[in-house]
Amino acid sequence: MEQAFSDWRMQNFCGATLMAPHAGFLLTARCLVPFAERAAWNQTLQGLVRQIAAKDSVLQSWQPGESAKFAKSEHDPFHNWLLGLFRMLNLPDYPIDATLDEAGNLRGFYAVPYLDLIKLALPLVIQLLDWGYTVLRQRRLELSFSEQVQPWLQAVKALPGCLPASSLMEMHFDLWQQGINWYWSGGELTIVGQGKRQRRYQGLRQLVSATKAGSDSVTAEDLRIPIYTVTGSVGKTTTARLLAQLLRHSGLCLALTASDGAWIGDERVLEGDCIGGVSARALLRDSRVEAAVFEQGRGGFLRQGVPYTCSDVAVLLNVQAVHLGLYGIETLADMAQLKALGLQPAKLAVLNLDDFEVCRLGAQRPAQNCVWFSLAAPAAKLQTLSLTAGGALGVQRDSQGEPHALAIWQAGELVKSLSLQGVAPYHGLLGDKTLEELAAAVAAAWFGPLPLSGWEHLLRELTLNNQNHLFRTSIHRRGEIFFVLDKAAEKASLEVLLEVIEDFCLREKIARRIALLVRSAGEPLARHLESCICLHRYMDEFACFDRIETYTSKVALPIYTPGSIPKILKDELLRLNRETGIDKPVHTFPDWSAAEQWLSRRLPELTGRTLVLINQPTTSAPALNKQIVDFVQNGSSGAGRSQS
Repeated sequence: MEQAFSDWRMQNFCGATLMAPHAGFLLTARCLVPFAERAAWNQTLQGLVRQIAAKDSVLQSWQPGESAKFAKSEHDPFHNWLLGLFRMLNLPDYPIDATLDEAGNLRGFYAVPYLDLIKLALPLVIQLLDWGYTVLRQRRLELSFSEQVQPWLQAVKALPGCLPASSLMEMHFDLWQQGINWYWSGGELTIVGQGKRQRRYQGLRQLVSATKAGSDSVTAEDLRIPIYTVTGSVGKTTTARLLAQLLRHSGLCLALTASDGAWIGDERVLEGDCIGGVSARALLRDSRVEAAVFEQGRGGFLRQGVPYTCSDVAVLLNVQAVHLGLYGIETLADMAQLKALGLQPAKLAVLNLDDFEVCRLGAQRPAQNCVWFSLAAPAAKLQTLSLTAGGALGVQRDSQGEPHALAIWQAGELVKSLSLQGVAPYHGLLGDKTLEELAAAVAAAWFGPLPLSGWEHLLRELTLNNQNHLFRTSIHRRGEIFFVLDKAAEKASLEVLLEVIEDFCLREKIARRIALLVRSAGEPLARHLESCICLHRYMDEFACFDRIETYTSKVALPIYTPGSIPKILKDELLRLNRETGIDKPVHTFPDWSAAEQWLSRRLPELTGRTLVLINQPTTSAPALNKQIVDFVQNGSSGAGRSQS
């Protein structure tokens, strides 16, 4: 049997991406059929289908689809036959962006929302194309109708079971065109809308009567809940946490996704990194949810997309040189374009006036749809800006330059000065380094759709501590040992962290600084080396431990092999020792358990106060984080005891 394609890969997106403004799936493969043979291949396929259809009528209406989108369509049999299959099944004309170039690179982005159909249909088309290519090359194909063709035909006959009735599909398509969230739950049941505003419709008649024009019809706004989003290079989780605390005073049941989990009200419903579109979509389908705050990250945008077509407020904190060089994002401008995905669905954008790339993106939006916040802009500039913008927020400082209030401007007027006296969201070590995040959260809450009152009281109730923001510079003291947990891995975040650690060590008279660090196989080598350079300057001793599971993750880079990352870190730290002439001990361990046991032996050997920085950037490792916290708080974790 001749193989027509290799290297198949399908990626399902639950929302808008850089490639398309809607959900869909991306299919890539390598076509092994020479370009000169493809037209003949397509003709062979038509003859083969007629031959099979002569024995079973199910294929009689399956003809290659014709589309102006496919240049030289006779040279693109895959898309021709897949499109023909969609039409045989009466699938509406969802957008398709597909190419098969002369070099054999196949790429197709399909907005078809019925994933079960896709999973079943693709292997059937591939099998047909392989048969056709075998006939073309060998001039014949010995097909056993009972052993080979019959199971294939049975699978073709099962395709309609992956779809609702044609009339209901057309209604789904109409909802899709209106940007209304819906999902088909099988049979005649369609669930339309978000969260508590979802409605269940049994059959086409209910759905049409509810959504078509009329005095009692349901509008798109009726089906949407208030959505606030937070994105940026640094500070997303802090901002999302603060914003969620403010919005909970609205009295609504609030959903929150963040880098360390997802919550509905006070219930934690997911653990690990939940800042992608899949987690947000799951919460939007929960009927308890009345409003939502979604942290959005670079990886989520790239791998999952934005799972809604409309949001109320989108915060963009900053665009910094973080995560460059991955997945085609090479420059700050590339990163800004990616972050802009979070702004596009938003009615109102809350933007950082102190960041160049953010300002550039804001200039592309209508002025009245932007709210600006700044830590540095003078009052006169914010006042002027508020005349055309939706509003502005700045920081009022005393004669020593210390912040004492947040100033809110609307229509050229100072409408509120919110005192920062007694406001202490600045937990652990970061102090007023979180002022940017606080300003962004307050701006989003003040100008957003949910009404809040008693603002001075709300601000004083804000907290970020070990309970609700664990791996962002939380500090834990055990006698003369100070443990700091932090997830910074890139230069921008590490520089902030380490400067504050320096001040803390001077203030607390720390005698020894030990850094335990772990890195992922999904990050580029340059980023790991950069973090070593940052840490080497401030720390006295290092322990590098491994996470073996990162080498087999979907995002693992092929440059790494199990055990290689701790060695890379050690080699770089030793190189820095030679460069600076300072001999700082460097240890490597196969996992956290071994590092924990070493630390348990090492700490009693030290005299004076010691700071231990545990730098664990991966937010999708809740089990590891729990072990680390157990050790920090109790002196040992279950993992450490079990292997000792």
